[in-house]
Amino acid sequence: MLINKITKDSNAFDSFLIGALGTLILYGLLWIIFNYGIGQPDHRVYILLGGQWPLGLIQFSTFLAFFWAMVLVGTKSRKLKWETGFFALNLLPTDEHQVMRPEHINDLRLSLANLEEKSSILVTALQRACTKFRANKSPQETMDLVKIQIDMEMDLLDSSYGLIRYLAWSIPSIGFIGTVMGISGALGNADKAVAGDIAMVTSQLGVAFDTTLVALLLSIILMFQIHISQQKEESLIIGIHDYIIENFINRIYVPKTERG
Repeated sequence: MLINKITKDSNAFDSFLIGALGTLILYGLLWIIFNYGIGQPDHRVYILLGGQWPLGLIQFSTFLAFFWAMVLVGTKSRKLKWETGFFALNLLPTDEHQVMRPEHINDLRLSLANLEEKSSILVTALQRACTKFRANKSPQETMDLVKIQIDMEMDLLDSSYGLIRYLAWSIPSIGFIGTVMGISGALGNADKAVAGDIAMVTSQLGVAFDTTLVALLLSIILMFQIHISQQKEESLIIGIHDYIIENFINRIYVPKTERG
């Protein structure tokens, strides 16, 4: 199914390729703009963004890590939208006077089994809740199972951000590497500065601070996007928990003749 390909977490390598393509496109546009558009290949902004090679290799690496992480975050946003769409299926009753009898729960289990898309958090939690209730007809144990399932989803959510967090951490680290290299290069040309030629020293120092500036700016943007994305996903999982408790667990009614 096409929707599976769109909504499931992308392979890290595929995301890397998309991020690399985005980085190449960015630098291609910068090269065209500053070399042909305004005709200033030595423009300060162009140098700041790493347009001059090989001095701009560090900025290129930070943009690569940034775009790679943003692709992963974007994939999560699409998956979040897909997960939210399952609420529109009205799998559970919302009428406050309606109850869920054992036969209703069995019908729900069968309807869930017939869904084409079964990898949703909501569908998975409901399937396991229905199976648990069918086994012992205990609302309390069914509620405990739902809580365990939601806790597992929270743990999986946290672990799914591992690569994204690593990339977010690596961006300022790469920028700092550029700073160390720039300062080291400037110190290596200190003898030329003493002789009166400070061009090489200032150039190396410029690279040192440019790499840190670009890395910090990209890191701020990425961390904000990670925070928003994770907050939305956590809210979705909590919403699924509340939805199941309110419209499934709290509506269960087991006739006395069927109680264990």
